[in-house]
Amino acid sequence: MNLSVNNITPITRFSTEIGKTARRLNQLAIRDLKSEKIEYTFPKATAEDLKRLTSKKIEDTYKRVTWTNPKDGKVYHILEEGRSKEGVNVRILSSEGEFIKNATLKPKTIVVFDQFKNLRGIRSMLKLQFRKYAAHGEIVETFLKRANPFANIERLNHKKNLYELIKYRGDLPQSLVDKRFAELNKSMEKGHKVDYISMTESRACDIGELSKQSGDVQKETIQEELLKKEFNSITKTIKSILKKGCRFFATASNENNPKQSVNVFLAIDGVEGVGSLARNGKIAVDSASRNSIFTQHYEQRSFKGHLVEENGKVLGINITGQPGAELPYKKKYEYLLRGIGGTSYSTPTRVGKISLNDMMEGILP
Repeated sequence: MNLSVNNITPITRFSTEIGKTARRLNQLAIRDLKSEKIEYTFPKATAEDLKRLTSKKIEDTYKRVTWTNPKDGKVYHILEEGRSKEGVNVRILSSEGEFIKNATLKPKTIVVFDQFKNLRGIRSMLKLQFRKYAAHGEIVETFLKRANPFANIERLNHKKNLYELIKYRGDLPQSLVDKRFAELNKSMEKGHKVDYISMTESRACDIGELSKQSGDVQKETIQEELLKKEFNSITKTIKSILKKGCRFFATASNENNPKQSVNVFLAIDGVEGVGSLARNGKIAVDSASRNSIFTQHYEQRSFKGHLVEENGKVLGINITGQPGAELPYKKKYEYLLRGIGGTSYSTPTRVGKISLNDMMEGILP
């Protein structure tokens, strides 16, 4: 898509409070990438806490998280104790494992829009030989759960049934995207509470000469040329979702020419863009929408999977680099050992961090 420049006025910039937190989290992400890998020790932990903090088993991995308070940069380890209607009961420890307090984190719900279904079942029935891969949404969800294992995660499937799987074998049509979010919006109007949306679907447009203009100019031109035409339906739906108090995060996408490509969804006022960082802490060369009008958040993009073993036994596969097994050792996950990358993993990581920050709000002084 090529866009032309109109005579326009600047758009209101990113919310001050949200923008401040985003910049702080960006700084922490860059710091972590540039620093040596941190190996935590827990000299002040009890024997039981130490066991839970160092366990490599999958079931223990998703009952703990290491959290950095963006307000002061202090590190805490949080262990899940149980769940109730009131929220998630947790045990909070210092960076050295010393007990600080027990608390109840108020529940938060995150909706992940991605592909969780594929044609493996049909292929298996027909006894055809196809290499097995995990659905993209499964991997995205893994990064989200590692950043915040305490949130309620719901799936908004690209293709929900056999008919859609067969009909839409290739790229996802915009009409189906519109339909999925219209369904979600309708459920929210009936009282279903959704706090965050993590969207790794992208509709990149080539802005051509417009890339030389300011971000404000680019954004409003896209709004005039695309959002009011081809993307009018989804724009109205997303704005309706945002009015209900839900934060909407979308990938900045991965493009060969990122300076001239913009994910159309990022031009919707209120949608927050997530780009990616290379291992040197700089913005990745293929991370699109390189200005704060479209992209406010940045997280690591590249990850190398590895086997997690204990006493000669394989416990599973790790893909995020954090301690512990995250996925079972199955054929469909083996390709992850070669390494993966992209804003598909930066986006859920940032959504997880922000949702956990909100759940921890007011818990510590």
